[in-house]
Amino acid sequence: MFSLPVRSMSFQAAVAVLAVFLCGFLVWTAAGDTVTSKAAAATPGTTPDATPGGGEGQYEGSTSPPPPLASASGSPSAPPTKVSSAVQAKPGRTEPGKWVSLTFDDGPWNTYTDEILAILKQYNVKAVFCMVGNQARDLPSEVQKVVADGHTLCNHTMSHDEQLSKKSPDEIRGQMQHALDAIGKASPGTPVPFYRAPGGGWSPLVQETAASLGMRSLGWSVDTEDWKKPGVDKAMATVSKQLGNSGIILMHDGGGDRKMSVELLKKLVPQLIAEGYQFTIPA
Repeated sequence: MFSLPVRSMSFQAAVAVLAVFLCGFLVWTAAGDTVTSKAAAATPGTTPDATPGGGEGQYEGSTSPPPPLASASGSPSAPPTKVSSAVQAKPGRTEPGKWVSLTFDDGPWNTYTDEILAILKQYNVKAVFCMVGNQARDLPSEVQKVVADGHTLCNHTMSHDEQLSKKSPDEIRGQMQHALDAIGKASPGTPVPFYRAPGGGWSPLVQETAASLGMRSLGWSVDTEDWKKPGVDKAMATVSKQLGNSGIILMHDGGGDRKMSVELLKKLVPQLIAEGYQFTIPA
């Protein structure tokens, strides 16, 4: 008569104990998850500390991307200006008048570069000097004199390779870059805006490579052929025949005996001035 209530009470007690146990378990699990979440939130992106001196350790720097590089003015640097790969054979001046650019190849050279600089300074004429890298490396003081007088520099390859257009892309780029390095070492920070192919060895790849290095391809419209030593009078006649109202004149200050080139320049500059030409750097 009394056994049923006893069994009922025992069953109810067991259910109550089980319920308490389950509630406790659920509360404990939730608390553990909360602690783990808070710890992770406090140190985002961290890894366990490494043994002191035994590895890269804990990274404490910012993971934000760096700001863009700034130019000297403090504003973000602009992408480099695209340089044309076309060969420029005229001064490029649009103003009315007669314009001429003087260019000198294969230097710098002992004696001749100095003599040419003296003539140009006498008449306040600025010119372009197309330098061979080997010469710039061996005669850095001559490079510095050209720059100090306000003239413009041009890359004429490292070793005056007249077959460069037939070479591999790496060889073409190497000749240009080594010359830039040699000129830059002689006169740090001086721009080299032009490239001239030795012997006129142009090709689309040569021109595109020069452009990729920030240099315009500089040709000519008047070839004095002073390197052949034709004589001053014959070279002057060549200039008169080929120049027209504007042009770029090719001469040499290096590459061998240039006594005739110096004598030609002494006569050519005052003659061009008398004929109304204005001297300019290719634009």
